[in-house]
Amino acid sequence: MAKQDLYPWTEEAFDAFFSSKSRQAHAYLLAGQSGLGKTVFAEQLVKTMLCQTQEDDACGLCQSCKLLESGSHPDLHVLQSEKRTLEVSDLFANFAPRYLEDESKRKRRKKPSAVIAIDQVRGVIPDINTRPHLSACRIIIFNTAEDLNINAANSLLKSLEEPPSECYFLLISHEPGRLMPTLRSRCNRIDFRTPDKAQALKWLNNQLPGRLDAADLLDRATGIPLRALALADGVLNLDESRIFQVMLQLANRQIDPVTAAAELIKKTELVEILTPVQVMISNIIRLKTAARNNSVIKKDDEKVLIDIGKRLNFKQLYTFLDDLSASKQLAGGPLDDTLALENGLISWQRMFS
Repeated sequence: MAKQDLYPWTEEAFDAFFSSKSRQAHAYLLAGQSGLGKTVFAEQLVKTMLCQTQEDDACGLCQSCKLLESGSHPDLHVLQSEKRTLEVSDLFANFAPRYLEDESKRKRRKKPSAVIAIDQVRGVIPDINTRPHLSACRIIIFNTAEDLNINAANSLLKSLEEPPSECYFLLISHEPGRLMPTLRSRCNRIDFRTPDKAQALKWLNNQLPGRLDAADLLDRATGIPLRALALADGVLNLDESRIFQVMLQLANRQIDPVTAAAELIKKTELVEILTPVQVMISNIIRLKTAARNNSVIKKDDEKVLIDIGKRLNFKQLYTFLDDLSASKQLAGGPLDDTLALENGLISWQRMFS
């Protein structure tokens, strides 16, 4: 990957990072919704910072660049959940197994762990306190940082308070509100916001030549380009359809919340359930507003969302959206995820009584 492979809405932030002021910090928080290109941005930062040419773009030819591609660079350390490591194939997944829990422990679990545990943080501490082996610095990636459980977060905090020399921490977070305030305060924040619609649509049209529904896909994805591309590829359809049908059944009192929660949580983590629900509620609000403004609704699935919206007022929808955000902040914590989901689904069904 070269610098030109960055998503266009992230190029300015990349250039700003390499200005003299930006490079003074030891820890950075890449914050923004999923689907805005934070991971690709972080990958390119890593390649450029570890490249032996010390330019503002990775050469792809030096020993450092080749070791990164092979997944064996000694100065890159990646901590992420077992679940993400198994499900997402990218540069960081090649480095993450080094710090995962012992395989015998992982086999005893019914499903892969969705948290970054304290043992993973403890495992990396000796490595970050050594000098760089090959490059000018060491880089520690936390992907995604909100997966840190409370003990792991507290352990990381100690390293951020007294950072080793020649070491950078990159925390990638889709939901920075779930991070401890003390963690956030010790990082320089780089915010990834939804790009201008014209820029996003131009990029999406380039990815989907000949398709006429790019604007509609972008609207359904609430303006997030990579999510719109996933919708076009059908990547999100299966899980979204299942969750949408359950939410619709609850609204029509065709299923009880406890049964619905058990069905959903059986195969999917709480955060991965709540995220498409948030998108669904956001789309209901968007379509409810469009209907009020006499805009044309074309799609059958949009008509279903409009019908749901007609049964609720804006205050109810925005309140429920806030409750979803609060539940996501608590996910993976001391509260039981199944119970949290049950409470949320009970609240949803009660809105239709």
